Amino acid sequence: MGNKPVRIGNQAYEHIQNDVYGQVLVSLLPLFVDSRLIQEDKVHLLPLVKRILKKIESTMDEPDAGLWEFRNKAQLHSYTFLFHWAGSKAGLKIAEMYKDYEMISNAEKLVKQSIKRIESCYDEERGVYTQAAGVSNLDASLLQLVTMNYLDPSSERAQKHVKVLEEALKTDEGLFYRYKHADDFGKPETTFLICAFWYVEALAYLGRMEEAIEIFEKLISYSNHLGLLSEDVEAKNGSQWGNFPQAYSHV
Repeated sequence: MGNKPVRIGNQAYEHIQNDVYGQVLVSLLPLFVDSRLIQEDKVHLLPLVKRILKKIESTMDEPDAGLWEFRNKAQLHSYTFLFHWAGSKAGLKIAEMYKDYEMISNAEKLVKQSIKRIESCYDEERGVYTQAAGVSNLDASLLQLVTMNYLDPSSERAQKHVKVLEEALKTDEGLFYRYKHADDFGKPETTFLICAFWYVEALAYLGRMEEAIEIFEKLISYSNHLGLLSEDVEAKNGSQWGNFPQAYSHV
């Protein structure tokens, strides 16, 4: 179609994305709690865990570029708060294993602070968590409030949250937009595959298994003849857009 690479390099290395600290702690947790990992004691990793908890504490109220790397605004993102919560919970489990009472106390405090901030993003009227504190925009990444067990999948709040997101961001094909509002490139024109896979996972958590299977099978049909997936899909014609191949679409 005559398209050429847009640019080489990525400005994201300049961006502040504070969810990363929680992401690291969630990734470290299995090293401590998975009984199949029988290497030497992990006590030498405790200072690292404490340092990351400190970073969560110091960045809790710092607006960031968020998961989607917005270039023209910094916000207090719900997704970042979710990983402050998840990281603090992981730190708490590790602290309890080692009976480190100071670390337990600190992690418990951070869990409570994270919950308070996530709840500040809840839109009572619509029954949905918004992209960031003080904004009405919706964001498909917040399907993970269900899949990360922040919301009880059997609760009315979880069911309603997913329903509002699917009504606002899902296409007839089962694909999902990251968000619908204009960003620094304008209004999104293509859907994000990772968001649609998150939607499938959320449906499974909610017990909507037949829908989950049907949409999952449709999603994998958007791969090319080598089975490779792109970052974006144009909903109407199924064409591949964005980074290709895209690792997290496959993950």
